[in-house]
Amino acid sequence: MIAESNSLIERIKRKLDIVEEIGAVVPLKKSGKAFKGLCPFHGERTPSFYVMPDRGSWHCFGCGEGGDIFTFVQKQQGLDFREALALLAERAGIALESGAAFGAGPQAESAETLARKRLRELNEAAAIWYHHQLLQAPEARYARGYLDSRGVSNDSLALWRLGYAPDGDRLSHYLQEQGFTPKELVDAGLARERETDRGGGLYDYFRNRLIFPIRDARGHAIAFGGRELGGGHPKYLNTPQTVLFDKSATLFGLDLARDPIRRANRVIIVEGYLDAIVTHQYGSHNVVACIGSAITEKHIRAIKKLTRRVTLCLDPDAAGESATLRGITAAQAAFDRVVVPVPGPAPERPGRNEREGRRRRASRGMVRFEEQVDAEITVMRLPPHEDPDEFVRRDLAGWQRAIEEALPLIDYLIEAQTADLALDTPQGKMEACRRLLPIIAAVRERTLADEYVGRLARKVRLDKVELRRDLHRARQQLDREARPARPPADEEIGEEEAQPSVEPVAAKYQTPAQASLGKGYSSSHAWEDSVGLAGELMAEQAQAEYCLGLLLDYPQTWPEVYAILSEGDFTGTEARALFAAFASAMGTGAAFDTTMFLDELPEVVRAIAERARARTAGTLPDDDQAPVRAASEAAYRFKRMRLKAEVAELDYLKRDAEQSGDQEALRALLQRERYLLSQRHAIDAATEVFG
Repeated sequence: MIAESNSLIERIKRKLDIVEEIGAVVPLKKSGKAFKGLCPFHGERTPSFYVMPDRGSWHCFGCGEGGDIFTFVQKQQGLDFREALALLAERAGIALESGAAFGAGPQAESAETLARKRLRELNEAAAIWYHHQLLQAPEARYARGYLDSRGVSNDSLALWRLGYAPDGDRLSHYLQEQGFTPKELVDAGLARERETDRGGGLYDYFRNRLIFPIRDARGHAIAFGGRELGGGHPKYLNTPQTVLFDKSATLFGLDLARDPIRRANRVIIVEGYLDAIVTHQYGSHNVVACIGSAITEKHIRAIKKLTRRVTLCLDPDAAGESATLRGITAAQAAFDRVVVPVPGPAPERPGRNEREGRRRRASRGMVRFEEQVDAEITVMRLPPHEDPDEFVRRDLAGWQRAIEEALPLIDYLIEAQTADLALDTPQGKMEACRRLLPIIAAVRERTLADEYVGRLARKVRLDKVELRRDLHRARQQLDREARPARPPADEEIGEEEAQPSVEPVAAKYQTPAQASLGKGYSSSHAWEDSVGLAGELMAEQAQAEYCLGLLLDYPQTWPEVYAILSEGDFTGTEARALFAAFASAMGTGAAFDTTMFLDELPEVVRAIAERARARTAGTLPDDDQAPVRAASEAAYRFKRMRLKAEVAELDYLKRDAEQSGDQEALRALLQRERYLLSQRHAIDAATEVFG
């Protein structure tokens, strides 16, 4: 059954005009019944970004992104579903005070909302006061001189709203005069309680420090960083963690850099506040700073909503090198994996005995699915003993070259991992190979991996052919670790037990009949008789929910579904949010607890989760392999439905382009259509066109 049109999500959509909302960001031009413009999510000269007001959706036929008003706001502003829901509800004038949208009880949600609002007001008042002190207070003269010596302009001082914290307890007095309580000041990390034997009361947490307001994605002050100016310790001090501020998840300057990051399709991560401020001042607006020297997976998750190209530019000292290596690890862990088909061994002539012949024949025409990090990670090299802000002021052209010539990840690692080794000794060469071959083995694009082996061979002056053999062994070791249950390749097994190390694609997506699971296993038997557009929409929604239900009830099927579907395949707002939440939970590596996962979902998403689980109840036979086969089939069916729907959508837009004589748009749409049809053909051929 299609969800009631009176749901919170639908009420918000009815209140807001998708063309008006998107048009505020993307200049749109009428094109038949649709509106078109240049896609804000990838660089293009020919408009391939369409908004369809009658369907309440948008789609870019250049990069393939699409969705509804929620998806657009999430991608454009770098928000998660909860944040987009709150923002759009506010714009639509729909109150969420009851907490129903977020799954919390009315009292708990109301108290939390009030506390957050109060903390924002407190931080905003403190930011204004600090900024006034920097501009006006006589004792801030040294702070103003320091900023001038570091090349910070008056415009930058105002843009970033820099401040100054004097000695004593003057901020605490001011904020209490504004009606904030001592407890609120302490909880916000702006004040500390003085011991009773020293008179009691409050004293300011930041004293004699230059203040850098830390803002969220919407530009609201949520915390502060303070640099000491009088020889105190520590050199940098940050607001302790609060309900608004998590240092490991917040990037300094992201509110200003968000749109430039998207336009440049690259983010540059530096280490210090001033590095970000000064590089922005000199034209590099896609720069953000990690707070402290540690780049975390949470940082990368915030970035990957905007771009999948990350350039690390940390200080060129030992600590900076270490931070860069940690940042690389965090980026690799946090970015999504794309599952790609990798060809199996090429067919060979029969072996000398029948058993060897059988085993070789079993590998013909096979592929396996492997994961690759869906990101480009590069590293900038700075001159020794020079921070980014110093370098950009001294040599702006050199800074631009350093961005353009940033080292690919493997090149950087080859340099960094061999810097402390004596490569003219056998021991140094062996250690270099021990460190780097497993890294290169993880690169599944064989031509690229071979190039990296060549670079390593030149670096350590070893025979490339021998290193290739070592790489093959390292790759086999990675495969064994990834699939510990598989039997060793050289194990003697009978023909009836033979399981090749790779799977035939057609077998991977067997139909219920092919798998002999019986009629009750079919994921779509309850709605296959639906006809017409309404029937197709119902069938698509039902199939999406069935896929989600299998994931929730059988989390072990995630690799099968993830190999076929992506978040963009789910057009329903709630379904897409559920899939994204599930993907995020699986990406943590922790054991999946369905009950805990459901409890943490917003209520509007939990409702579809319950419907999805109801669809799968009692549909599978008592067979350990049934969920995996069911997940493959369900995901396959749903993918075909989505491809069919997108092709139909293209037909609709092509007619409009033809009628309006827009040949440029028509060429772009035809190109996308050819791609979609080839994708459908490939899926149909691989799966023997079932269903």
